[in-house]
Amino acid sequence: MDELDNAARILERLRTTLEAELVQARGQRLLIRNLDTQGLFERARQRSAFNVQLAQLEHALGEALETAGHTLGLAQVTLVDLAPQSSQRLDACMADVRGLASSLRETDALNRKLGERALGRVRGYLAALAPGSVGYDRRGACRPMDDLSTACRVA
Repeated sequence: MDELDNAARILERLRTTLEAELVQARGQRLLIRNLDTQGLFERARQRSAFNVQLAQLEHALGEALETAGHTLGLAQVTLVDLAPQSSQRLDACMADVRGLASSLRETDALNRKLGERALGRVRGYLAALAPGSVGYDRRGACRPMDDLSTACRVA
């Protein structure tokens, strides 16, 4: 069936796109470690383009499967209802895509944690290089003070 072959081709493109993005996301760790801001901004731009491309591929896949379902006279399309050899091929591709998406999610979570640690380190360096003045209110709470202020505000 032509619609199912089209869906399989879209899934192959989806898998290839996810594989490439996973490699890029793993390489992002080096950018974080080196605090390469320009590289990180470029990486964010690339991720945005990836998200747009992924949404387009998902939409095209949905349309291809819907067309295949209408051709077979199905109101609701599931892989089980499709032709056996095509559904096995599509099911294998879907499993690969799910696995890649899961790996990308884990890599993104790790990159986020590394980014938070790097941000904490940078903030610590900045606080050590240019400490801010602090004062205490009557309850003993520490509050940052304005540069020209000599008194603490009373609540």
